[in-house]
Amino acid sequence: MAHQKQIDLLHLRRLRTAALVEGTTLLLLVGIAVPLKHLVGLPSAVSVVGPIHGMVFLSYLWMVFNAVSNQSWTVREIGGMLGGALVPFGALFTVSLLNRKLSLLTAQEPGNTAGSAS
Repeated sequence: MAHQKQIDLLHLRRLRTAALVEGTTLLLLVGIAVPLKHLVGLPSAVSVVGPIHGMVFLSYLWMVFNAVSNQSWTVREIGGMLGGALVPFGALFTVSLLNRKLSLLTAQEPGNTAGSAS
């Protein structure tokens, strides 16, 4: 059982990292590449950043569905993780949600002495 919790923690940490990367590529696309295309006439910015974001987004979705199938998630949490990937700065919400899940999971570990003096 403890081994499964370690695996769950690892998956949640990887998902948190993927959410940050996905959110960063979305901000690069929407905040830099698209304005460069339309304001400066540099469509190659979108041609480079767009496919990178697309691959990162698909990888993130795969990780979300993988995590949801292996752990208990509420419909609201799933919707938040999916919705956070569609909105600029939504990754901040997703990371906050995943940090709460991580802290709950670590608090449930047997032998966790959080709050006690060692």
